[in-house]
Amino acid sequence: MDDILLEPLNAYTSVYRDKFAENTKDFFDDLIKKSAIDVEQNRRTVAEYKQEMKVVDELSSKLSAHKALKGFLIFLAVAGFIMLGVGIFLLVQNNILVGSILLPIGVVLAISMIVVTVKAVNPKIKHVEEECEKHRQRADELLTEAWKQMAPLNALFDSNATKILIEKTVPLIQIDDNFDMRRYDYLNAKYGFSENRDLNRSTIAILTGEILGNPFVVDRELVQTMGSETYTGTLVIHWTTTYTDSEGHTHTQSHSQTLVATVTKPKPVYAEQTRLIYGNEAAPDLRFTHEPSHAEQMSEKELESTVKSGAKKIQKMQDKAIKKGEKAFTGMGNEEFDVLFGALDRNNEVQFRLLFTPLAQKNMLELMKSKEGFGDDFFFGKYECLNMISSEHSRYWDLDTSYTRYQSYDVDDSFAKFASFNQKYFKALYFDLAPLLSIPLYQQHKPHEYIYKDSYYRNCTSYEAEYAVNKMGRRIFAPSLAATESILKTHFMTKDGASDQVMVTAHSFKTEDRVDLVPVWGGDGRMHSVPVHWLEYIPIEQNSTVKMKELAMSDREFGRKLNDGDFKAVIEKYGQMRVFSHGILCCLIAANDLTFDTDISKVLK
Repeated sequence: MDDILLEPLNAYTSVYRDKFAENTKDFFDDLIKKSAIDVEQNRRTVAEYKQEMKVVDELSSKLSAHKALKGFLIFLAVAGFIMLGVGIFLLVQNNILVGSILLPIGVVLAISMIVVTVKAVNPKIKHVEEECEKHRQRADELLTEAWKQMAPLNALFDSNATKILIEKTVPLIQIDDNFDMRRYDYLNAKYGFSENRDLNRSTIAILTGEILGNPFVVDRELVQTMGSETYTGTLVIHWTTTYTDSEGHTHTQSHSQTLVATVTKPKPVYAEQTRLIYGNEAAPDLRFTHEPSHAEQMSEKELESTVKSGAKKIQKMQDKAIKKGEKAFTGMGNEEFDVLFGALDRNNEVQFRLLFTPLAQKNMLELMKSKEGFGDDFFFGKYECLNMISSEHSRYWDLDTSYTRYQSYDVDDSFAKFASFNQKYFKALYFDLAPLLSIPLYQQHKPHEYIYKDSYYRNCTSYEAEYAVNKMGRRIFAPSLAATESILKTHFMTKDGASDQVMVTAHSFKTEDRVDLVPVWGGDGRMHSVPVHWLEYIPIEQNSTVKMKELAMSDREFGRKLNDGDFKAVIEKYGQMRVFSHGILCCLIAANDLTFDTDISKVLK
């Protein structure tokens, strides 16, 4: 076991952060060597291209200024013609003085502006346009050349680069190619991890792996809940009143008032949620939850005050429980840990102490207070053998490792994208795992041997199925009348060799216009019905069918394979609407086609 990982924050700051950056650079340099591109030549081409684009931008600005001047001169010429016309009109009307002044001024102004425009400004505009086009064409040629120079390197990028870099940096962390049935069977049988059958949740990203044989799953879901929206309606009313003035005369007075009414109605709300699930048999009966304290945002004085106040509250809780004869929470003798980590709802003091040794407490406090990672931005729940981490930073974690993000015409830009994405990915994953790594017993506890089944009733898990159809695009599966997002749920239908046929049900809502008449008292002393227009969201759904097959190749290899005529023909036969990710091909099909698995298997040989 890598002993440095027993103190995960120190391991990251002193070793893994720099080691990952070094591995990233080495990996990229190896790709450059394999591609045999001329880095310096590409840099010269890119520099020349950027210089040409700078000239184009400068000329474009100059062209805009010239065109603005031309527009102003035309405006003055038009003004001159207007003055000329007015002068002639005034002369005809015998207003000799003013007319004789305006007429020559108008003539001079109109003619001079036309001459300046034609003789001076138009030639400049034409010259600048020609220069701009010349430099633009040169820039386009250089850009095309730069893309050609980078083509061998761009062809080497693959989506598994992130996995390779993480495993090389921290060998104890192993990442799966996809969430397969063996991993699911293991998680389900040993730890109680189950299918997600909630119709209001759909997996849109998935990542699985293990730490020293203990499995983890990162599952990002699109979640639909029912919120509400408030609608407003108005009604203008009119009435008259009479009054008698001091002299005894009767008068009528008109009044108006805008009555306002509101109604609040249900409305579906959609949000993404990311959670990390980790299975470990240590402390198998223990349950507790920890809420974020954001200790990293506190000053020393604020921390001291928070701990002092929290310790008093905990003591009152214990005293109250003792008086009532109830089972009381027992402090760990470390007030800072007791307050900041909390877990006051734990159900087993013995097993809690088994996990949170002095080293584990120290690790957890360092992690929660440190600004090196993300601090205490995480929810930590333990439910017997399953642990769940849900962090605030994971909301912004881009889980899509597609190689296309690195492709560029500029080798330095490509490396910047490669390094930035992978370093952010590693940091996000590491600090989601860090609360678990902070507990030494979790690393020391290796799972008991597990006997896998020889075969499974399906080839691909429901999590990978949901991920695939969401990646294909929810609009493809949405009902025609859908006015909202769609939650895609999958239902396994049949297994055909190494392929699965899966039904996809898109759960959405259509809307219907409704009007409520809300009674409101008016200033006229009468009750009025104010119309409030609102939308009723009505559940609808639509079923589609997809077929899925694991092809045991990477995204990049799949792209290269499409150059094979036979392979391409078969894929296009079934894959007009398709997605390939995590090594799994998923195709939208119109009907049950029993030749899908056979046809693809043939061209894979």
